[in-house]
Amino acid sequence: MRLPNGFVTVDGVRAALRRLAPPPGADDALLTGPAAPATPAPVAVEGGFGARSGESRRPLDGLRVLDLGVIVVGAETGRLLADLGAEVIKVESAAFPDGSRQSFVPGPISASFAYGHRGKLSLGLDLRSPQGKELFRRLVAVSDVVLSNFKPGTLDSLGFSHAELAAINPGIVTAESSAFGPRGPWSRRMGYGPLVRASAGLTGLWAYPDRPDIWSDASTIYPDHVAARVQALAVLAALARRRRTGTGAHIESSQADSILNQMAPALAGESVSPGAVACVGNVGEGDAPRGLYPSAGDDEWMVIDVRGDADWARLTGALGRPELAADPRFATAPGRVAHRAAVDDLVSVWTAQHPPREAMTVLQEAGVAAGAMLRVVDLPDDPHLRARGFLAVQPQPQIEEPLWAEARHAHFTAVPDPVLRPGPLRFEHTLDVAGRVLGLQPAEIDALAAAGVLQLPTTAAAAAR
Repeated sequence: MRLPNGFVTVDGVRAALRRLAPPPGADDALLTGPAAPATPAPVAVEGGFGARSGESRRPLDGLRVLDLGVIVVGAETGRLLADLGAEVIKVESAAFPDGSRQSFVPGPISASFAYGHRGKLSLGLDLRSPQGKELFRRLVAVSDVVLSNFKPGTLDSLGFSHAELAAINPGIVTAESSAFGPRGPWSRRMGYGPLVRASAGLTGLWAYPDRPDIWSDASTIYPDHVAARVQALAVLAALARRRRTGTGAHIESSQADSILNQMAPALAGESVSPGAVACVGNVGEGDAPRGLYPSAGDDEWMVIDVRGDADWARLTGALGRPELAADPRFATAPGRVAHRAAVDDLVSVWTAQHPPREAMTVLQEAGVAAGAMLRVVDLPDDPHLRARGFLAVQPQPQIEEPLWAEARHAHFTAVPDPVLRPGPLRFEHTLDVAGRVLGLQPAEIDALAAAGVLQLPTTAAAAAR
């Protein structure tokens, strides 16, 4: 049986299970043995990792990130670090604009770009010019992390391989994400979420059993956001290791690997019994009813998940059909699965008579796992999400409608919530970064801007701010 071997590669070694879970007491010697050696001082670079003087500080205050990421997974990785306090500088180019800058709606910034790049600085820099390359190397010398999600080999071709950047700054952490990973015959292929899902076999599972010729797959949401979180966690782990060793790391991740790892149970089942994993649409395995059911209203739906005979008895009571609990066809999970069509029909007749929230409430009060389908427009008014403070309005002066966004990664007792700041206009902070971080004088900035090495915001965009 062959299964995926890990989400990421760190310094050329794939993350994977290295040993079995230890038996009780196997590591007691770590607590009773000789004291651990003194921890080396952290690498001496400007923008140290995790400065924490005072409770109001965020975990990554003092960290500087150079963000070359684009579209969703690239933007999201840097956004997660910016939310935790890092100074994230998005390096952009007029010749190769970020695709998420494009929008069908007129205006200087798109909502998708604002979501993915909130709280970042935008630096216009031509990385293909010799002077631009030199300025980037100077930025690397005073930074902690470099993020990218270009096609593998792109940074190497620019002269920015991890080895070359580590020669400038031994503490630098470089993190590269791609569709299919940096090695293998598909490594040079470009790909967005839908293409990666199709190549990994996931799209074939997102279909209706009665319509095997169609698929319900179009969005770029998955695996981009999952891969970005894996990448961000790997960066934090590398920075934590740097505090002990003083050296950085090179991280490589693949969107396809993210999917394959999360599909591991299905892959294992297919390996043991070929053909076992087929298109099941919205039907869960192991019991019935377990899936998606129609509710009263226009295209309204809900999910019900029965997890055993006790759940089935509770459900039949809530449906007003308690006699079905003892029906020999449905009394056990194998029987319910064998008669799934009949079970689904019984449930659908009841759910179709109730709005999804009403049906969810009735079933939850009876002890049955059930949930109403929510659309994105429903989220801001969802009472549970409001009580949890899950969403907040992200400021963006150029966009009139409110941008409801993730308010925080989690609720912490000692970590303040992210400061929600707008996404940057294109090249908005070039002057600031050039002067404050690179130490360039006004005359130097003017000359570099005239040569197209540094790229400044247009007058209209600057005025819109």
